[in-house]
Amino acid sequence: MNQDDFIAELWDYALQVPMREHPWFRGIAEHRWTKEEIIIGEIQHYLRVRENPVYFGYMAAHAAEERVPGLTEAVLANYQEELAGEKSHVDIMFQLLDEGGITREEADKSQPAPATLAAIEMILGHCQRRSALEGIAMLAFVESQHGGTNGAAALAYPELIGHYGFSEYAAQTYEIHAEQDVTHGSRQVDMIRKLSADDETQEKVRRAVALGIEAWNLEWDGHVQAITGKREIWDSGRRINLRKPAVGLAQQA
Repeated sequence: MNQDDFIAELWDYALQVPMREHPWFRGIAEHRWTKEEIIIGEIQHYLRVRENPVYFGYMAAHAAEERVPGLTEAVLANYQEELAGEKSHVDIMFQLLDEGGITREEADKSQPAPATLAAIEMILGHCQRRSALEGIAMLAFVESQHGGTNGAAALAYPELIGHYGFSEYAAQTYEIHAEQDVTHGSRQVDMIRKLSADDETQEKVRRAVALGIEAWNLEWDGHVQAITGKREIWDSGRRINLRKPAVGLAQQA
């Protein structure tokens, strides 16, 4: 498939699960959650984000082994933005919990909701067993939907400060993701376009993108599950279009 057509196909799949429409983000934008419920949901966010060093460690190791031109730089750029500097993203993520009166020990001892647990294990297993390009593909369309002025993080950030009264310190994780994730995502999509030149690579990338979209959708489901106590998975209302063979049952005599 032509590489531009391939990227369009991946976007078509990603937008079957539009992040801005997820009940976690819509609930913040439409003020359906209480301030306390947002803290409870964000504990699930923390439980997933604290695994970032493991995810990115696997991706960086694969990139170093594979030595694909440009790919190592793309992975390391993400690694540095997520984990380097005075504060890592998990430290910044914790600031919201800190303002909510949650200690680091309490957060670490919290139990992941079923969907959060599924998301963590999906992402960990994928990054451990798949190539660096497949790791990038898993993240690219998620981060592109999360970041930017029209992204999910930008939808939530002004409401967290303006309506809910969280400080800029507490809500900084959403500000940073609104700014950085669009850059991460576009950089990764460009790398996918460049390197997905054959059918075999495109199929690997296709599966990686699907895993990433579903894993992060489960993460947001975990936020809602923690608040409601219900094992519910969000239905975006978009039809699931799966490739599958035709069933040819033998005729009974």
